[in-house]
Amino acid sequence: MAYVHNRADIVRDLAWRVGLVLLDLPPEIQDKLTTLEKGYFKNHSVAIKSYMGKVGIELNVDMVPPKDPYIKIRVVEEIDQGIVMSDKTTNFTRHSMHFLKRTDAEPYIARVISLYVSSLKPINLSAL
Repeated sequence: MAYVHNRADIVRDLAWRVGLVLLDLPPEIQDKLTTLEKGYFKNHSVAIKSYMGKVGIELNVDMVPPKDPYIKIRVVEEIDQGIVMSDKTTNFTRHSMHFLKRTDAEPYIARVISLYVSSLKPINLSAL
């Protein structure tokens, strides 16, 4: 029972860290989830999205506003297609550096495709 509870905590934590869409999870993490865990992730995400829609507050953003809305990132994994950001189109080639809006970069940082330049340390989601 403790194992199941621990796995449920991990799945809920992934929803908050990576995003509320199962396809946003890196493939190596998706492969480690069972069918029941994937269903739990989807149901949890639907419940959070429903609540945020009713309340009108985006709960999965920083509670403390950042000092600067733009951050500098370095790409660690190449993405083949052009990515449309809120104000421009960007090609994320491996090891390229970009100055992007924090809200545009956060999904890619969470998926460990890019890193904050200041830290240069990838987030190890597989340890979750």
